[in-house]
Amino acid sequence: MRVLFWGTSAFGGPSLRALVGEGFDVCAVVTQPDRPRGRSRSTLTPSPIKEIAVAEGIPVLQPEKPRGKDFIGQLRDLEPDLSVVVAYGHILVKDVINLPSLGTINVHASLLPKLRGAAPIQAAIREGFIETGVTIMRMVRELDAGPIILQARTPIAEDETAGELELRLSELGALALIEAL
Repeated sequence: MRVLFWGTSAFGGPSLRALVGEGFDVCAVVTQPDRPRGRSRSTLTPSPIKEIAVAEGIPVLQPEKPRGKDFIGQLRDLEPDLSVVVAYGHILVKDVINLPSLGTINVHASLLPKLRGAAPIQAAIREGFIETGVTIMRMVRELDAGPIILQARTPIAEDETAGELELRLSELGALALIEAL
């Protein structure tokens, strides 16, 4: 199966590594452009996902915005069977979501329908949840509203930080993704 992977933050790293490790043909990675970092803002830093892709020899696409005729043409040329989106950071247009023959799925860091949108990990802690998890779902145009394929639950420790929970959920998301596929 040819998989087009979309991700930017470190949260997507375990999922990308799991796809590669399980032998999926990751035909390319789409991530956000390198960004200036540091005090002088003079050094461009790649996303954690780009670093993994480069290390694995996977082609990388870095559009400012993931839309437009030329970009969609590039995607079409890759002939992906499926797109997998994990913490990419842009909303995808319908033409991009529907491009792969098997559609597009998303790894989301909450038990949908709770905590749709950005920052679900921080929201779970802020709201005092005792349990959270990850949802693997089919993507549709509406944000975090597609049909749920699989959910995996995990308790939240009383003293757990958002950073600790994010790391655990990223690993749980990778396991759930492979199970769902």
